[in-house]
Amino acid sequence: MKRWIIPLTCCLATCAQAQDYPAPIQALGSKGITVKGVLPAPAGFQGYLADYQGQPMPVYLLPDGKHVVIGELLDDKGNDLTQSAMRTAVRPTLDEATWNDLGNATWIAEGSTTTKRVVYVFTDTECPYCHKLWLAMQPLLAKGDVQVRYVMVAVIAPKSLNRAAAILDSTDPKAMLQQQETTFGHSTVAPEDVIPAETEKHIGANAQLMSKLGIDGTPATIYKDSAGTIHLVQGMMPEDQMKEIFED
Repeated sequence: MKRWIIPLTCCLATCAQAQDYPAPIQALGSKGITVKGVLPAPAGFQGYLADYQGQPMPVYLLPDGKHVVIGELLDDKGNDLTQSAMRTAVRPTLDEATWNDLGNATWIAEGSTTTKRVVYVFTDTECPYCHKLWLAMQPLLAKGDVQVRYVMVAVIAPKSLNRAAAILDSTDPKAMLQQQETTFGHSTVAPEDVIPAETEKHIGANAQLMSKLGIDGTPATIYKDSAGTIHLVQGMMPEDQMKEIFED
């Protein structure tokens, strides 16, 4: 990653983002950089989480208090001191508002007809790992204690959107999704030629929610444990975690 040293003399007139930040940090505003909060930093440094054109970036005030460096910090053994802190800082908050957003998304339910235990899975019709997860969950779903809600997105291939639309617009989306998964790789679900604007809007909104939650691929599973804590698992779930969801 590039690193820039920015002197204290940067213009401060238009860049005061937080009055309690040191002047060199406030000066970043003139560069189009918005400071969002603080990051853990080695002794003598002050770390900040910043945003530039929608992308998070680490910023450090150097020990002299007069200069700023943008980018990763490494120790004398070459260990990265930044990435772990950045992952923690940008991790979305999984709270009841998140859970409500998921409930208001466009999804297809499978499994229990009650909502005592609900699991959300962001899935793409062309994703082989989504298919692998679907297969692994089938015998567990047969127990009837959990409802899985598949939040349809289109991020893998050009045909993802059209095939997801065909499933959602069918008279029985659940049956059509099952048909897609049981014939995965040589699907008998034909992609929809013309996607209704409302359907495309729903799938797009699902993708926006996925991005908001910091999910960068499918499948992604969100569930509550027995204590009500919300968890996010990206990729194929380990077997023990899957059992925790379905057998706890």
